[in-house]
Amino acid sequence: MNTTFPIGTKVDLVLKAMSIRVETLGIIRATYPFLGMGISFSDTEPEQKLHLQQLLSALRSRNRFLTSDLAQDDEKKNPLAAADPKALVDEIALFFQRNIALPREAFYQIAKRIRRP
Repeated sequence: MNTTFPIGTKVDLVLKAMSIRVETLGIIRATYPFLGMGISFSDTEPEQKLHLQQLLSALRSRNRFLTSDLAQDDEKKNPLAAADPKALVDEIALFFQRNIALPREAFYQIAKRIRRP
């Protein structure tokens, strides 16, 4: 996103993908101008949580990063398991300041360097 909201801003979220729609409230937790925002869900209704689970399940079946093999908290199988999310996004933003594309191997190398505190 070119424009991001300040941290702490409350937003109404509507996620639509694969014929599934999720509506909930969110709070901006991190901003990365020209890259995006980190948003946490808040006050999500039970029906919307069910829709979100359906969406995640549908994405899991289509996305190699979310398959059960990689979703385990095993660093050898999934370098993202121990990565600090904010530090990882910060490193990726720095990477894109110097590069046009982020190959998968470079992504994994960054994830392996960034560890949760």
